This record gives sequence, C-alpha cells and structure tokens, in this order.
Amino acid sequence: MNDTYTLTIVIESYEFGGEFYFLGDEYDTGGEVLKHVATDHILAMKQRPHVAEYLLETLQNGKNVSKSEYEQADPDVSCGLHFAVHKQQFRYWVGDNPINIDSQPTKNELHSIAEDLTM
Repeated sequence: MNDTYTLTIVIESYEFGGEFYFLGDEYDTGGEVLKHVATDHILAMKQRPHVAEYLLETLQNGKNVSKSEYEQADPDVSCGLHFAVHKQQFRYWVGDNPINIDSQPTKNELHSIAEDLTM
C-alpha cells in the first residue's frame, strides 16, 4: 500500500480567495510533502507577478481534486499551505503544527525546513 497525503492550498488576495485540494501518494510525513510537493507551489507562487497566473497554471495542469474527493481520502498525513498574497506571507502546516515561511524563500531554505520536519 502506498503512503498518501492531502494538501490544502489556501490563497488569500484582494482579487481572489479560495482553496485547492491535492491528493497524492509516496509521502507520509509533512516534511516530505513540503520538500517534494509544496515547495514547487511556493516557488511557483512567488515567481508569478499575479496570483491569477499561478491559479491558471495549477488548474490547467489538473493536479487538484474536488473537495468531496479530498474529504473522502484517508491520508497518512494532512498538510496545508496558506499564501496571503497582499502580505507576501506563506504558512505551511502539518496537523496542528504551523510553520511560517519567509516571503521570498529559496528552494534550499524550503528543503531545510522540510528536513527539520522529518527529524
């Protein structure tokens, strides 16, 4: 049986506010999800001048799932990523453990945070 995860991405901006839901396998810790999945989303968000570009890209790739499919999942780990666009703030959480992330994180910084979570 594969390890599974759920990842909620919450985007808060003046133009848009909403949630996206992701399911996957292979990762069973919050650190692994941050390192292998959420890092890509964080880097994509910070590199787009407008949140709409990130949203279109995410939706076109079709990686997200419906809320009902997400709620029916029985994951090994549940994680979330919150991006307050107007404040340029990222917050990642695993269960009840929130982690604030700098507004301009590098891939190395994100991987370092992920390593700390897996220890």
